[in-house]
Amino acid sequence: MLSILQAGVPGGPELLILFFIGLLLVVPLAVAFFVYRDAKRRNSRHALAWGIGAFLGGVIVWILYFVVRDEVGSSGTTASV
Repeated sequence: MLSILQAGVPGGPELLILFFIGLLLVVPLAVAFFVYRDAKRRNSRHALAWGIGAFLGGVIVWILYFVVRDEVGSSGTTASV
């Protein structure tokens, strides 16, 4: 009789590694999507750059965006310079 371990199904450590790899990709991708969507809604000319930067730059870009997002563009009105 073939057991699960003999069938090559990943167990404990392998699943933990896959979970963390997934977490390291899914969280930045989700945050980058929300940053892009927010910048696009605020009529930012650089919405795509903010989204890519949020994915590649990580937490520093996320914080930077949320600090300056009112200056990036505002909903329905133009930002003053």
